[in-house]
Amino acid sequence: MPVQKQVIQKTALAPTVLIAGGAGFIGSHLAETLLLKDARVVVLDNFRTGKQNYVEHLLTNPKFALFDVDIGRELPEEIGTVDYIFHLAGLESYLFNQTDVNLDALLTNALGTKNLLDLAVKSQAKFVLASTIDVYQGLMSPVDLNKYFGGTNEEEKKFSLTEAKRYAEALVWEYFKKNTVNARIVRVPEVYGPKMDFSAGGNLGSMMNEMVNKKNLTVYGDGSKKQYYLFVSDVVSGLIKSLFSPSTEGRIFNLVANEPFSNLEIAYLLKSLADGDIQISFKPEPSSFNFFEVKAPDRENLEIIKWEAKIPFRFGLIKTLTSFGYNVNENTFKPTKLIEEKLKAKVAVSSLAPVQEKPQLAVEVKEGITSLAGVNEIPAKEPLVKVIPAQETKQFNTRVLIPASVLLSFMMIFIVLPVGQTYFTVKAAVKSLEQIPTLVTQLDSEASKNKANEAYLSFSKAQNSFSKVKWIFKILGRSEQHDSLNGLLTSASYFSKSAYNLSKAANPFNQIWETIKPNSDKYLVEEDFAQAKVNIEIAKNNLQLALANIKNTDTNTLPQSLVPNVLEFEKIINNVSGGLDLLLSATESVPELLGTSEIKKYLILFQNSNEIRPTGGFVGSYAILELEKGKIKSLTIDDVYNPDGQIDVRNIKIEPPKPIENLLKETKFYIRNANWNPNFPGSAQDIDNLFYRLNGDHFDGVIAVDLAFVQSLLKVAGPTFLAAYNEEITADNLFEKTQFHSEFNYSNGSDQKRSFLTILGSKLLESIFALSKEKMSDLFSNMNKSLNEKHILVHLFNNQFAAVLNKGHWDGSLVSAEGDYLYVVNANLGGTKSNYFVENKMKYEVSSLTRDGLLRGELTLDYIHNGTDDAWPGGPYTNYVRVLTQTGTKLTGAKLFYADEPEKDIFKEIVISKEGVYNSFETGFKLETGKILKLVINFDLSSQSVINSDNMEYRLYWQKQPGTLADPVEFIFNPPFGLNLDASVTKVAIEGEKGVVRDSLLTDKFFYIKLK
Repeated sequence: MPVQKQVIQKTALAPTVLIAGGAGFIGSHLAETLLLKDARVVVLDNFRTGKQNYVEHLLTNPKFALFDVDIGRELPEEIGTVDYIFHLAGLESYLFNQTDVNLDALLTNALGTKNLLDLAVKSQAKFVLASTIDVYQGLMSPVDLNKYFGGTNEEEKKFSLTEAKRYAEALVWEYFKKNTVNARIVRVPEVYGPKMDFSAGGNLGSMMNEMVNKKNLTVYGDGSKKQYYLFVSDVVSGLIKSLFSPSTEGRIFNLVANEPFSNLEIAYLLKSLADGDIQISFKPEPSSFNFFEVKAPDRENLEIIKWEAKIPFRFGLIKTLTSFGYNVNENTFKPTKLIEEKLKAKVAVSSLAPVQEKPQLAVEVKEGITSLAGVNEIPAKEPLVKVIPAQETKQFNTRVLIPASVLLSFMMIFIVLPVGQTYFTVKAAVKSLEQIPTLVTQLDSEASKNKANEAYLSFSKAQNSFSKVKWIFKILGRSEQHDSLNGLLTSASYFSKSAYNLSKAANPFNQIWETIKPNSDKYLVEEDFAQAKVNIEIAKNNLQLALANIKNTDTNTLPQSLVPNVLEFEKIINNVSGGLDLLLSATESVPELLGTSEIKKYLILFQNSNEIRPTGGFVGSYAILELEKGKIKSLTIDDVYNPDGQIDVRNIKIEPPKPIENLLKETKFYIRNANWNPNFPGSAQDIDNLFYRLNGDHFDGVIAVDLAFVQSLLKVAGPTFLAAYNEEITADNLFEKTQFHSEFNYSNGSDQKRSFLTILGSKLLESIFALSKEKMSDLFSNMNKSLNEKHILVHLFNNQFAAVLNKGHWDGSLVSAEGDYLYVVNANLGGTKSNYFVENKMKYEVSSLTRDGLLRGELTLDYIHNGTDDAWPGGPYTNYVRVLTQTGTKLTGAKLFYADEPEKDIFKEIVISKEGVYNSFETGFKLETGKILKLVINFDLSSQSVINSDNMEYRLYWQKQPGTLADPVEFIFNPPFGLNLDASVTKVAIEGEKGVVRDSLLTDKFFYIKLK
């Protein structure tokens, strides 16, 4: 058989999977499934038990490689490194009748296992050994070597495998313990399904063979022997989940169905499926050995991988027989167990939603509402009370005792119990609601829905209890207080309803995370998002009702200790309600963004913020991401100098901006410099146009990320070890290691940068996809923080979600602001990574020196170069700075100060231009290492900010440059003569007569000042 030879190495986002024994019955199914998941599959097989026709059809797939090799001797030299190893070799050997297969099984599970484990050590690969659930049913030889594994051929085949697998498991354990191999063991029972060899399937296989050949079914002995059986697709699913699920390292998984079947049960089941009249014949048991009674294997670890057998035994038999061309009769069998289950079935009662859980205790609720799902609960029955007459021991004054007892009982029943029940049910409801945000960020929408359900029932129960004490409030003249408190409970009840519907709506969004993983077999379904939209609309209506009830609450009638909680609750309702429009837009847009209808292609720019550029940093590398039906179809990382080289080869002449031409001495507009426009959508369009000139394709969106974003991912995922570089990359050393491996001694056109970033990116993504649910909230929190701090910029072409990104200031566009506006944009055009050493400080002072109310601004920019020499990657800082101000501003002065040097008036050197609607004051300078520079720019503010009798307000929007961290900023506002700051509404600190803010520019800042 021809052998495809190729050098096998790891690649980014296309997991490289090695399957030893991949041409066997189970292995071939596994290979097909992994190829459908877009993995690269390498099969090793010596074809002792594997079959050529099982895998021949896969040879046309470019991601498939086949090696005819005996792993018990050595592995092919062409195999360098892999990501995952499935060891299935020797698993089916005992089922065949060749005389040398038993020896082959022993060697494969000994030497072959060692060779594969050594490869796992070398590759830092995840490893799984497929074993058998019968591994501890071996037989010790009672007499001599002639019958070492038993006296019959069946015993020899069975126990030689258990011995081989027992040794292989011990070997895996040693490597796991001493060599820290990321290993696990999966034990399987008898496996059946399409492509199975009937002579290899034990009693089941032999009976199916008889059935297909129109023979009577043979049962040996009394047919009482039981065995676990598993359909091959369930085995494949379990193997994949054991290797790709988190927290599986060092564990053993027993893949078994819920119950075993006896040979007699199988015979009658097959007889019921026969296409014709066949009989069951009984023959004596050929083996004298009494096999161990089958025991239910431990299934506890299966919860970790969320695995259970999906294919019922009867259905699996039908699929198997049908695959062999047998015409199954499906109409004659009605399982006895199913009939028994139906007779025992009871009607489930009182669930909030259609979930199968224990019925909840019934609650009488106002207006008959008992659950979010609209299912009425059964009222609780009156308890049976047995009255026992008390023995008369002492004489009591019944005239006093009876009224006192009645009064006490009355208070307990009508006051204490309702009040206590109201308090504790409200407390339980609040506790349930408080858990929902965490569950949502952990992508556990089902648990979130259940908590919302619990909260709703608790609030409903509280309302019912609280209504029973209304008469007390009337007596005390506090009916309005009761109404207000009841309104709060009603509002909370509607809020819980909203949370319930939002949890249902979150389900398709949760599925995105599972779907997008490279090893997932799921696809996004667009209809799920349509249903989510309906649930969001319902949630929106419930929120409006919750808000209406709380607004109708008179806080003056409430206990003062409760008022802050009520105001906070109203704020939460408003915040959630405000986010629903964004969620609705996402529901409509996300399926299209993720390629449910057609493949979507996105450009990802890796911006090095240590060489600052207008949109965040120098674009040294990029990636092209393709999504199809919610899954990553491909991710290719490349050096930007490769497409830039094609601009030279094809002589694509686009004139660059003048600062780039003058300072970088470049006469063409390259992709690496095309993020010059501080309005990121404009830069994205420029870059997209350049790629279009090169390959004729447009992107569906452009995403820019910087080093701070990658650092945030490392903080969540933890350190990433790159075996190829023998380096551990952490959040603390990311810059140094990235700079060294991708830039040091770098030459244009080399694979140095691409290789490092590809390996780092793939390993980091693998770590992120393997995060536990407890860390998901940290991941999403960091992602949101990076968006707000402009370490991620996202611009979409021709998609309505772009408006949402713009509204959230996540697309890097110039913010449309009323009043005063300030945006300082630095661009390192010296070719060094000197921003790592440069400290920036900004001070903006606004004053009024005339009676006409015209405001004047003075912006002071301090640059401190903390570098000690010009050695790589530092050096002088050549900067081109642009100060964007509101349209209508007028430049009045500009000075440059170098430490220990006289000031320099550069007013005439300032370039005045436009960026969008804003004025731009621009200049360049060079700052040597160890030096300090101060740039002062003076200008008159626009007429929008004139203070007069018609306008006593000042507003400032200070926009942050992407790629910067936390530059110190100071804002000072000096009010015009005769006016003071209104402290009641002014959103700045007041020092004397001035408004002052000292802060760090982590995000955009907005300042508001009211004068009086």
